[in-house]
Amino acid sequence: MDILQAKVLEYLKKGGKRIDLWGLKKKLNVNGEEEFELLQTALQNLEEEGLIYIDKKGTYDIFDVDKLGKVQGTISISRRGNGYVTLDKNGETFKYVIPRERLNGALSGDIVVLTDFQNGDYGDVLAKVEKIVKRNHSKVVFEYQGDGIFLPYNQKSRLTFIPSEEHRQYVVGDLVLAVVDGNNLGKIYDTPVFNGKIIKHLGHKDDPKKDIEVLAYDYGFSLEFSKEALKELEKIPTEVLMEERAGREDLTDEMIFTIDGADTKDIDDAISIKKEDENYIVSVHIADVSHYLKPGMALFEEAMARGTSAYLIDSVLPMLPHKLSNGICSLNEGVDRLAKTVRIKIDKNGKILDYKIIKSVINSKKKMTYEAVNNYLLNNVVENGYESFTEDLKLLEELTEILEKNKNNRGYINFASNEVKIKTDENGWPIALEERHQKIAEKIIENLMVAANEVIASNYYYMDMPFVYRIHENPDADKIIEVLDFLAREEIINEKYRSRLLERIYNDELHSYDIAKLLEKLKDTNYYKIVSNMLVRCMSRAIYSAQNEGHYALALDNYTHFTSPIRRAPDLMVHTLIDEYQNFDNFDKYETKLPAICEHASFMERQADEAERAADELKMAEYMSDHVGEVFEATVYACNQYGMNVVLDNLVKGKADIQDILDGTFYFGNQSHQLVSQNGNTSYKVGDKIFVKVKEVSVPHRTINFYASKEEIKTNKNGKCKRYKRQG
Repeated sequence: MDILQAKVLEYLKKGGKRIDLWGLKKKLNVNGEEEFELLQTALQNLEEEGLIYIDKKGTYDIFDVDKLGKVQGTISISRRGNGYVTLDKNGETFKYVIPRERLNGALSGDIVVLTDFQNGDYGDVLAKVEKIVKRNHSKVVFEYQGDGIFLPYNQKSRLTFIPSEEHRQYVVGDLVLAVVDGNNLGKIYDTPVFNGKIIKHLGHKDDPKKDIEVLAYDYGFSLEFSKEALKELEKIPTEVLMEERAGREDLTDEMIFTIDGADTKDIDDAISIKKEDENYIVSVHIADVSHYLKPGMALFEEAMARGTSAYLIDSVLPMLPHKLSNGICSLNEGVDRLAKTVRIKIDKNGKILDYKIIKSVINSKKKMTYEAVNNYLLNNVVENGYESFTEDLKLLEELTEILEKNKNNRGYINFASNEVKIKTDENGWPIALEERHQKIAEKIIENLMVAANEVIASNYYYMDMPFVYRIHENPDADKIIEVLDFLAREEIINEKYRSRLLERIYNDELHSYDIAKLLEKLKDTNYYKIVSNMLVRCMSRAIYSAQNEGHYALALDNYTHFTSPIRRAPDLMVHTLIDEYQNFDNFDKYETKLPAICEHASFMERQADEAERAADELKMAEYMSDHVGEVFEATVYACNQYGMNVVLDNLVKGKADIQDILDGTFYFGNQSHQLVSQNGNTSYKVGDKIFVKVKEVSVPHRTINFYASKEEIKTNKNGKCKRYKRQG
């Protein structure tokens, strides 16, 4: 907080009454245009931080929650159209629910002031948005409705804006990227109206593959690079120059290769292996992106701002321009590339005995695919071009089995994968959904990357240098207890096993090993995926941090992300720090910068994850839009006060609202993770197999709604579902 902000707060606390801008100017002896602008900026910052409140008359006061009867926070809006603001106060969490008709034009990510509180169901507090303090600066995609009306395309929040430029060139269904302010100008047809500026015309909503482009903008990803970055790009060579080899170890004669998906073009990592007596010498070679991108360069700063690449179905939103990500930085087959090599000696028990970090020049001898490697290691089928690598692949398989056993013994949590691969046609329309399975080839790469990341993190942690860590905190104990209670109640685990785990929780001794063993007990049962999904919801999210707090799910004390500098900004930052520290100086240069860098990287990772999940949901909605009225078998994987979430046998996910359950009238049993009928004869709980009928699909909102029943759903002549009541 600067001096002027402190003065404003001090005066407002002492003044005891509200005062306008001009009164503050006078009381604080603000003179001249420059000082007046600084005062306005200070007031704006204080308002955004929730320290002061400005009313409709333009007078300021301290933001006292009890005195004002208002709260301020950042709003999130669900696909149902309701808003949520969650605030922590005195160790308690308060959740405010804002029905869609009371949003007053707020969009996800906006800082809002809430008022008019009412008690809601399940301990929530209902509220309405009084005003928008600050818009989320991410741009929003609007659809033109005609008559000068633009409505958000993917958000259920209802608002329109008055463009600052001519809009008559647009036709109904056109999509525009726009920024709207938070100053409510009134209403048209009961829709709040704001000032806005159209940034870009995106085309029509029915254009092929337009949906993915819209998602990219919705989640704050840029599809274009700045002119400054593209200008710098022109100066970067397309091949390794002779002078760049100086001071590097030449590994171009080693049997180095890559293993990736068949369609991978941005290759971060390569590997090589040999055996000395009973020890394995494995080398992980990572693209040396930081050689080309330095702090202060537009390319570097843009990469840090983007945070990560995002992979939306068959589209890539790259962190780096393709000339780098697919070219000079990609470890392509048959060309020399600059790398950082981590050479690790591992014994027959999977223990790391020694390591070395090397600046190198490498030449990948083969671009392998997961499919081909799996075909050899699982089926003994050697594909053309793989003949010279079979011995190395067998060694990697041998080492991977050791590393898998080692990580399971230390408490690595092997959550069930929920990943779905969606195949599309040339126009981007979904044609098939497939479950992703991790086989031996994928495990080889995963284990070696984890080992390299652990080595790098340990090296710089014990050198006590400012660094970027990948941390994962302990899970929420209360949520774990809820899951254990559910598992015991459903006789998935016995009471003795539950009590033992509860004792460990109460003594603050619950180790990742305990959760890993619980999942292992269920590995070959129908409950494995269900319980895994429930436990994932108990976990905190892994984040980047300048403070090393260990990684709970991996059961590692030291961990970072080093192995993907082409597509993750934290990895690029780690490479940059390694470069900076090679002369044992610049230790203090990044100490104050790293927390903010880590926080932004964590935020952009969440944005990418949400964008990727939204893309999957969008394609699932498109896929199911051809199946409205059809009946499917499904499994319940979550219940709440609104209804239940289900996954079909074809891997599509959707929801059945509580009023669309055909077996009667239901309510939510919060402590039992189930929906219970009023007569007590029927219940729906996690893991139940049920029948669903597709009720409706909204592609823009990525929602699939079902009717649900425990008995087979039939329809009458007009297509409506027959309602069943279970007997006894």
